[in-house]
Amino acid sequence: MNMKKNNYAMLLVMRLGIEHIGSTSIPGIWAKPIVDIMIGVKSLPLEKSQICKVIELGYEYLGEAGVSGRIYFRKRFPKAYNVHITQFGNLIWNNNILLRDFLRSNKDEAMRYSELKKMIISEGVNNLLEYSERKADFINEILKKANEWYNKPEFRKRIRSMQDAKAMAT
Repeated sequence: MNMKKNNYAMLLVMRLGIEHIGSTSIPGIWAKPIVDIMIGVKSLPLEKSQICKVIELGYEYLGEAGVSGRIYFRKRFPKAYNVHITQFGNLIWNNNILLRDFLRSNKDEAMRYSELKKMIISEGVNNLLEYSERKADFINEILKKANEWYNKPEFRKRIRSMQDAKAMAT
């Protein structure tokens, strides 16, 4: 097994969950051509050897990059990826999945988000921190709606039945 395959294998072993998040995970909305991947691990911080393994895969290590509780890596060639490593099941993990699933299920809100993102870019914002800050109020509003949506009894019932069907299939 070559070095790159060993590094991918190590990454898969250290994770408890892996999810495609961000705008490219929401069909039909405008997105920068960067795929965001979230990896859930048992605990942080990562060991130096784990960080080195990700760097050996061609990713740039950016520490928390302004988000406490998340380790951030990026790769821009030949394709662009952001890798967010956080503790599986923590608030960062749950909010990213909740936001994605809500926008996938609520086309009008997804389109509002898409239009906001296009407007921010059209105004010349190209700094990740400023771009994120400009979206923050909208994201918080959507997360509030998403929590209400998720906690509706009919939704919770549907989730339980899907989980039961999955358990019976395995």
